[in-house]
Amino acid sequence: MAPLIIGRHPKGKLLRESPASGKFPLKTVPRKHLLDSREMLRSLVLGGAWLLLWRLAVLMEYAPHASIWFPPAGLSFAAFLIMGLRAVPIIMLCSLIATFWVDDLYRMQQSWEQLAYTGVLFGAAHSLSYYCGAALLKQLIRSSFSDALPKIILSFLILGTLASLLGALAGTQVLAGSGLISSQEASAIWLPWWIGDMAGTLVLTPLFIGLLSWRYPLIEGWLGGLDFKQSDQSWYGFLSKLLLSTSLLTLTMLLAANFRYSEVSFAMFFLIIPQMWIVYTESPFRAALSLAIFSTLTAVWVSALSLMDFALVYQFAICVIAASAYFGLAVPVLVAHNKQLRELALSDSLTKVASRQHFFEQAEQEVARAKRYQQPISLLVFDIDRFKQINDQFGHTAGDNALVLVAEAIGKGLRQSDLLGRFGGDEFLLLLPATSLEKACETAERLRQALHAVKVENTRHFLSGSFGVVQLEADEDFQHAFERADAYLLKAKKAGRDQIYSNRPQAQN
Repeated sequence: MAPLIIGRHPKGKLLRESPASGKFPLKTVPRKHLLDSREMLRSLVLGGAWLLLWRLAVLMEYAPHASIWFPPAGLSFAAFLIMGLRAVPIIMLCSLIATFWVDDLYRMQQSWEQLAYTGVLFGAAHSLSYYCGAALLKQLIRSSFSDALPKIILSFLILGTLASLLGALAGTQVLAGSGLISSQEASAIWLPWWIGDMAGTLVLTPLFIGLLSWRYPLIEGWLGGLDFKQSDQSWYGFLSKLLLSTSLLTLTMLLAANFRYSEVSFAMFFLIIPQMWIVYTESPFRAALSLAIFSTLTAVWVSALSLMDFALVYQFAICVIAASAYFGLAVPVLVAHNKQLRELALSDSLTKVASRQHFFEQAEQEVARAKRYQQPISLLVFDIDRFKQINDQFGHTAGDNALVLVAEAIGKGLRQSDLLGRFGGDEFLLLLPATSLEKACETAERLRQALHAVKVENTRHFLSGSFGVVQLEADEDFQHAFERADAYLLKAKKAGRDQIYSNRPQAQN
């Protein structure tokens, strides 16, 4: 029997191909249905993860309806941030299922109508709270520049805190209004409820964003340019640091369990040090993963070692460590931005030689040093002959390429102490420390010859240049020396171009 090959028709039909029978439609599957089925599968995975995290949180409750940390809050915030309103149906369904689950766990024996009513209200309160926070943060991110990173991180911390507070207040009121808890119980549990939700939101949201972004398009510039995709760095170093962090955490919790003083529990805050080590040396995704593991292990130890009396201390410690870590993540990005700005200020954006301002600043220092040690120092000012014609004849792109080639050709023949800069247009500056006028003219001649070998790309046009050369006098400042060299450059161009002109006639060509 001839083999069958399943393919896809350009219009969306599945085809069965057989060498004997050719191609014919097997089944029509509209692309929209395929996308809908994928979206449904993703929603089911999201719902399953939400319910699993909810059950883990219930296992670590230290008060009725209040957990040490509440991971579903972070997942909801991340889902609304990435998926928007598409996440509402599955979060609502999960909230409804969780309500029936609570009734079973606490043996409340409420009617299904009452539970359904409570579940819908709870889901609406939970979804509205975290959707509003996520929508505001998304709008802020999209309207901000990448250099607003600290502002965006601060906004995330504030909006995440407020969203969890609104969710806690609304959730307790829903439970009290439906009769599942009394008003006194609602007043007693709203604070631990809020702190647990806040811990889950602030600590786990970035990790869930990284995980969700594998299947959903990540919003532009999340947290001001931080990339929560997985890194290609080796895992060995990260796992070693994570092992150290979790070992110190375990030791701290064991000490708190054996010496039940509140002061011992505050040692948790010192664990920010290994966490910041991870933040500064690993990718944002791994830093977020480390925080998630750290917070989860903290919750496990609080429950396993019966440290519920100090639960609020550990919750606040988790939140503080997470907030510090996110600002720590901002430091490398800010350093990179500052480095880019510094490079823009110090070097010419096209030719990568020193910018005009930077050249003059460095030249002033070199002149002062030369005078202090009574050493000669010389200045060359040169430009490309008939550069305007190059732009007019071959285009500005060819002109820009010519400037780059000139900078490269001149730079190859310089010493490490020499300073090359671009004054503007096609005019360049070259400072030669510890160089007399005679040596400077020799250097200018060598560079003039080097320009003859530079050809405009995709043409037969070779370049030439005119030079003005001066040696600074003992009582002369750099600005005056530049004006003299610029005047000599003008004389060289008037003398026929492709010339070197200085106050020594023998240096002229």
